[in-house]
Amino acid sequence: MGRYITTTGTAGSVVRTISTTYSALVNDRIICTAGGFNISLPSSNTAIDGDTIQVIDATGAFGASNVTLLRTGSSLPNIMGQAADLLLNISYCAVTLTYTTAYGWIVSGK
Repeated sequence: MGRYITTTGTAGSVVRTISTTYSALVNDRIICTAGGFNISLPSSNTAIDGDTIQVIDATGAFGASNVTLLRTGSSLPNIMGQAADLLLNISYCAVTLTYTTAYGWIVSGK
């Protein structure tokens, strides 16, 4: 994958390999090696327009053992226009979410 240049002026992103509950940071690329846990998205207090989070099911675990993306923060920004968390339940999926102050987290790639 190439590099991202974000509105924060940082080139690239941080790749994190996880297999348990995690609190995502803006511009994380999260490679999951297991399922059955939650990932908390950055709150609207820390995210700015154009920030991204990418979640990748590297081992195909999500189909049998789901991962849930949780809304966090005092204002609980929406995910895809819904005031609800997002369940990832497709094996080998790769989801990219982009933050906007107007709409919250939007799935911008899969």
